[in-house]
Amino acid sequence: MLPVLLGLGVGACASAKVRPGARVDLSAAQQAVEAARKAGAPAKAADMFKQAERHLREAESVAASKDLTPERSVRAQGLGELATTEAHCATTLARLASPASERTAKAPHAEVERANARAKKLEEDNRRLEERVALLLHDLDVTETEIIRTKARLKGIETKAEASSAIAEARILMGRLDAKANAATLSMCEDSLAKAEKQLQQENYGAALFFAMKAQDAATKAQESPDSRRPSPSPPD
Repeated sequence: MLPVLLGLGVGACASAKVRPGARVDLSAAQQAVEAARKAGAPAKAADMFKQAERHLREAESVAASKDLTPERSVRAQGLGELATTEAHCATTLARLASPASERTAKAPHAEVERANARAKKLEEDNRRLEERVALLLHDLDVTETEIIRTKARLKGIETKAEASSAIAEARILMGRLDAKANAATLSMCEDSLAKAEKQLQQENYGAALFFAMKAQDAATKAQESPDSRRPSPSPPD
């Protein structure tokens, strides 16, 4: 049973794709942890069960964040998949520890070891993913800082009116998006507009225009999704 359960969990990890703005589905992890609880894992496989519970709580906390960025969605999904695999392993260990399974406990020891190895690999993959996301975010911050400095030095032909107009246009485009379907995109746009308005106050109109156009581009791309627009109001009777 263990290879079947873990095959499902690890297979889901390999195929899961987290779309920016999509809500993270943790139902599989929640069901797996509950099944482990009912199988007696808290007493018979305490360490593995505690790991599954901890990773599920972390996933739920990240997924419940108001600022659910694409990076946080990926982290929540990865933690959920890790919790699912650990819960399946805890369930199997609990069953092996029951009296009905004692006569066969020695035979599947290798399978348990493989399950533990898979869970460890999944956790390591998740750690590497977090490091990659952190590196990309750092590179983005460095790039944006350099753009702000360059725009401030050049003092180009951009005007306050152009920057203000671009900010207003970005907000119009954001207003056309469905808040639930595009939560991550809207959060990213709000962040860019906050930077744009800060640069506008500092009279760095080139940098303000850059961040406003960045928000416009994100909102425009999000509109390409058929589910991204706000639903049309129903016609009056």
